[in-house]
Amino acid sequence: MHPILSLLGALLVMFTCYDAIQTTLAASKSGPMTTRLVEGIWHILLRLHRRNHLPGMLQASGPWVTMGLIISWVALIWLGWWLVFCGGTYAVVSSSTGDSASWVERAYFVGYTITTLGYGDQVPGEALWQLLSVMAAANGLLLFTLAVTYVLSIVSGVTQKRQLAVSIHTMGLSPQAMLERTRGDGDYAELAERADQLSGTIVNVGQQHLAFPIIHYYHDTVVDRSLPLALARLHQALSVTYLCCPELPGSVRLKLDMTLYAMESYINVLSRFVSPSEERPEVPPGALAPMPECDRDEAGLHACLNELDAQRYLKAYVEKDGWRWAEVWHAQ
Repeated sequence: MHPILSLLGALLVMFTCYDAIQTTLAASKSGPMTTRLVEGIWHILLRLHRRNHLPGMLQASGPWVTMGLIISWVALIWLGWWLVFCGGTYAVVSSSTGDSASWVERAYFVGYTITTLGYGDQVPGEALWQLLSVMAAANGLLLFTLAVTYVLSIVSGVTQKRQLAVSIHTMGLSPQAMLERTRGDGDYAELAERADQLSGTIVNVGQQHLAFPIIHYYHDTVVDRSLPLALARLHQALSVTYLCCPELPGSVRLKLDMTLYAMESYINVLSRFVSPSEERPEVPPGALAPMPECDRDEAGLHACLNELDAQRYLKAYVEKDGWRWAEVWHAQ
């Protein structure tokens, strides 16, 4: 037994608490351990998927990564407090004999203390250790409360993410399909109206990604429930209409502008999690045919989209979720 163990344990407990609190309560970014752990695991899984095409593995990874993160917090808190209570010979003693507890018995004591089970066959020794045991119990209760709240928030966020994807895909499973189905009399009023109804949800889902970045790693193998594909497709359709159709009514243009602003807000959130693609993504030949209201031919439409800076972030977002950019343009 050595006091240096208590110091190391206290540092580990403080680091783990900081990571858990930053991840669950900061509403801006995850803690340092969470960020590296989640991104590292996803990077490995994504490479395996690209090599062997394993979409089911990506779909299962979100819940398991979340549980792995929580287990890591619990394990580190357990280890930290075990080191703390290994710092004194009589930090933990037998309640019946008063003998100093062994290493294993101290781990057992810390386990039932942080889970607030309180069996009582091993107890803290002197007054200092009694106070520390209360702190350990409070720490465990706080951690489990944060973990449960975090999981519920993630489930809610993932559900809303999928609902948004489905809502967007009801407009069409490709940018061209969206334009054709919402063209109306050539004023694209239906496109503007549907987009305006979605703008608030887009902003809300973007803020959820910012508050709970792990949502970003929940992949869906079903095309019409994939938000990266849905947002990329909607952005192409709105950009073409807004930039290449000069005779749109003012009310339509205003609604399109507001929705594009909401999507830019979402892309700004994405910039925290994905690096822009090194190459500007291009529209596949034949994927986008000009409408009578557009003042550009097919090559002009392609050039208009290819010049947008948002394209590089959208391409990175789509590919980091396990899809290919070409899948944005073709109904599956």
